[in-house]
Amino acid sequence: MSTPDHKIDDNCIFCQIAANKAPAAKVHEDQHCIAFMDLYPLGLGHVLVIPKTHAVKLEELDHITQSHLFKVANAVIDAQRKCGLGCQGTHLLVNDGKAAHQTVPHAHVHLIPRQKGDILKSTFRLVLHITGMFGLPANRKKLEAQASQINQHLNLEPTQNI
Repeated sequence: MSTPDHKIDDNCIFCQIAANKAPAAKVHEDQHCIAFMDLYPLGLGHVLVIPKTHAVKLEELDHITQSHLFKVANAVIDAQRKCGLGCQGTHLLVNDGKAAHQTVPHAHVHLIPRQKGDILKSTFRLVLHITGMFGLPANRKKLEAQASQINQHLNLEPTQNI
């Protein structure tokens, strides 16, 4: 679904995912963005929403693309809560630039499902991520199953040319 007018960085893993050159458990894709499961999740159902065009920081995206990114993020959050994975709340997180511990230099939004009482586990995982210690990647089959489960509850209108 990637279109030729998207700015791409061939060395960027998120650009590779957007161009279907790297695998990802996709929750949603349209001509402007992709939502997919985080390979190193901070919680069950952790989703990333990225623009298809390469931009390191959100400020590099035009306002329409920024708005669309958060519209999709909001719809995914709603689906995370409805899909049966136990999401009782959500951390919406943007690490915008190196000083904010952005590990992949491509604008993205983390949607991290939370459950009551998970503070210790979540804090531990977040500290590991910030220090660059990601551990082992999640099982891809499990990520695909979670992506499908979330997608079944996703309510997004078809994208118009924006």
